Amino acid sequence: MKKTAKRVLIVVVAAIVLFGCFVVIKLSAEYAQMKKELETIVLSDIDCSNLKDGNYHGNYKLGLVSARVRVRIDDGKISDIEIIEHVTGKGKKAEEIINSVMEEQSIKVDIISGATFSSKTILKAIENALDNEVQTM
Repeated sequence: MKKTAKRVLIVVVAAIVLFGCFVVIKLSAEYAQMKKELETIVLSDIDCSNLKDGNYHGNYKLGLVSARVRVRIDDGKISDIEIIEHVTGKGKKAEEIINSVMEEQSIKVDIISGATFSSKTILKAIENALDNEVQTM
């Protein structure tokens, strides 16, 4: 009986180790793909002066990180940005970037250190909202 229990335990431990290795390999591949995509993201200058007053919605997904935003335009300027949804790992602090965007009236602002993926994702969602030029109330 003891030999059978040891064999079962060995099989269970081996299965757990193999599963853990699979997860690590999968996450490493996902991270590498995200990093590669991150390097290709180009942020364009935004010009709000021609936009009608109202709310504009945009989103962006970068691998495991995604963001949905609402951007409020008043008198040709960004008056408010709301992050409707931000799926992130450790990049929660990137949400502070909206303050810089409103202050500078530009998406070409400094990235939040330690939250690069989320920062770029939020900025790209803002850009997409204003590029779409689809106003909602």
